[in-house]
Amino acid sequence: MKTEITELLGIEYPIIQGGMAWVAEYHLAAAVSEAGGLGIIGAASAPPEWVRDQIQKAKKMTDKPFGVNIMLMSPYADEIAKVIVEEKVKVVTTGAGSPEKYMQMWKEADVKVIPVVASVALAKRMERCHADAVVAEGTEAGGHIGEASTMTLVPQVVDAVKIPVIAAGGIADGRGIAAAFMLGA
Repeated sequence: MKTEITELLGIEYPIIQGGMAWVAEYHLAAAVSEAGGLGIIGAASAPPEWVRDQIQKAKKMTDKPFGVNIMLMSPYADEIAKVIVEEKVKVVTTGAGSPEKYMQMWKEADVKVIPVVASVALAKRMERCHADAVVAEGTEAGGHIGEASTMTLVPQVVDAVKIPVIAAGGIADGRGIAAAFMLGA
């Protein structure tokens, strides 16, 4: 299935694994990438050495693209942002803050940057900062981001930005994926 996201990320299916803290480690990320989606290693609040090790182990399990999710409120965010570049990770997703201060470094290293957003205002800001896409994540995603539901947030973000929008939160089957597509994600 070809979509703007599959083309952007070099993946077979428009399915992106969430960067779930302490669950999304290298085994899961590599397996998702091998299956044709985009696997994501969740850095959470882990130290940069752990993240580097996870990246290196994932590279041994797959030659397909995978990414790292950086929780920007982590005390190690600055160091992990550099590890992304040093290890030549293809994609970074971000949450819990704005990745603006890292954008130039990542763009110069040809890293695809996809911030997680919970509002139209943040989506527009990320587009102005040259994000490659955004993840419009509703409150169903663990209940820890924003107050809008996924199915109300996605069309608002799609209408507000020109970059690709990825839907997240409460999507667990083909019907949810179809609904996200119908809303423009």
